[in-house]
Amino acid sequence: MNYLIIGLGNFGLALATRLTAMGHDVFAVDSDMKVVEEYKNSITTTIQVQITDQASLSALPVDDADEVIVTLGEDIGASILVVSLLRKAGVKRLVARAINPIHKTILETIGVDDVIMPEVYAADLWAVASESEDIKGVYLVSDTHQIIEFEIPTILEGLSLTEANIEQNFLVKIVAIKRQRQTVNFLGAKSKTYAVIEPESDFRFIHADRIILYGAVKDFAKFRKQYR
Repeated sequence: MNYLIIGLGNFGLALATRLTAMGHDVFAVDSDMKVVEEYKNSITTTIQVQITDQASLSALPVDDADEVIVTLGEDIGASILVVSLLRKAGVKRLVARAINPIHKTILETIGVDDVIMPEVYAADLWAVASESEDIKGVYLVSDTHQIIEFEIPTILEGLSLTEANIEQNFLVKIVAIKRQRQTVNFLGAKSKTYAVIEPESDFRFIHADRIILYGAVKDFAKFRKQYR
């Protein structure tokens, strides 16, 4: 895909470099020439532009972009101005970062296609993950439901799925089970990875297995309390 990213602060840089690494065509702009120069080899294309200048914005390749992402945050006024100008230009899909609920409401009123609040999202993920060292991954489906990857509690080691009876006991759904594998690279160095497995009839949990569960927040609380 072709992305146009406006603003190369911490979030904008992380997003632009990641999308470039994934093979996408990223056209990133910022008003700071130092930043543009520093990251020109990590992002497909970087240019210095006075972001809040209408003439400069109109010269950007907005028509070629499948998605335009405005990552400005601290300067809410600049964010709103840029988003308004881009909406007027009729971009295909417009996404913008918000730093507080009022900012989010204004962006939604202007008519952006999606509003992202990375700090809030990261805080939510960390809050859930910090509840237990056994939590290895979190996906927030909604305010009430989550997908969480756990390293199985010691008490489950050696049990079959029937004996563990996780779905019935805690009203959560097993999405997948991952088992640790040891691999060796071309230099002979060993490393550990996890692969999704299909439980056979004789399946039993072993040490370091991971289980990915989907369910309600309240039911996960019961699961963690049981196996704390």
